[in-house]
Amino acid sequence: MSEKKAVSPSAKKVTKKIEEVEFSSYPVKSYSEEYQVTGFHYAFMSANKEMCHHWVKCRDFLQDALRNQLTGRTDHIYNFSYAPGKDPKIETKKTLMLVKKTPCPADDKAKSEFSLQMGSALALVNHYEKAHKLTPRSKLIRAKQGGLDESVYLFRGPGAWSQGAVMIAIYTFLIRLGYFKLVFKDEESLSAEYQRIMSGPDNSNDIRYLRIVHKNLHLALEHRAKHMFKPKGWKKGNKVLFHDSTIGNFHHCSGIVSLSKFNTPVEELNSEFRKIFSAKK
Repeated sequence: MSEKKAVSPSAKKVTKKIEEVEFSSYPVKSYSEEYQVTGFHYAFMSANKEMCHHWVKCRDFLQDALRNQLTGRTDHIYNFSYAPGKDPKIETKKTLMLVKKTPCPADDKAKSEFSLQMGSALALVNHYEKAHKLTPRSKLIRAKQGGLDESVYLFRGPGAWSQGAVMIAIYTFLIRLGYFKLVFKDEESLSAEYQRIMSGPDNSNDIRYLRIVHKNLHLALEHRAKHMFKPKGWKKGNKVLFHDSTIGNFHHCSGIVSLSKFNTPVEELNSEFRKIFSAKK
């Protein structure tokens, strides 16, 4: 008897007609990045529908851009930089994250596969948004660069995702996990899917990261006020979290993986989350 393959609810959603948006491109620039098996690239989109910087595979660059906007600095690392006041302003009242895949899906089969991955990513993001009352929940929008259809998608979601280095790291990590097209309907079945892909033969960066962070995602979101750029009690003129960290240390150690390993540049933050993450293990 043949086995019937389960279909993720998200795979059905993405086949529906969805909203579209056109955005203006950012000049192509050469920079240094590690190989990523998913081929996903990211870019913040401004409220004026402009790419805020060039496409990046490494999600740490997104954290760098957010911090630069808040500090007014123009840091440079691996030939990446974001210049506040010169580059289009990153929208933080809502999250506007463009996602494309390289190589660009060239035929209907490849386009359908990427569409299913984006639908799975949206289901993952919405699952955590619902659990932690992050609203309005993210939507998936088809995006066209200068009128060209290049299979680009826009994730439009709550501003909270763009208000902290750990937050944007989680958001874009969940999007990248869409590559694996997880099939789930609740927390129990999602945990089973995590275990399935973590125990498989794939040992790519994202699977290794998942092994480190999967038990901490809910707790990091529950206690998000502690790792936002502007923590509770922050006043205008105060420094933001990670303000004084060197660009190298911040770039490599300000996301959910570093928080889970307690090696962020802020020791007080590490100490706080040692207690939080160990309390429920």
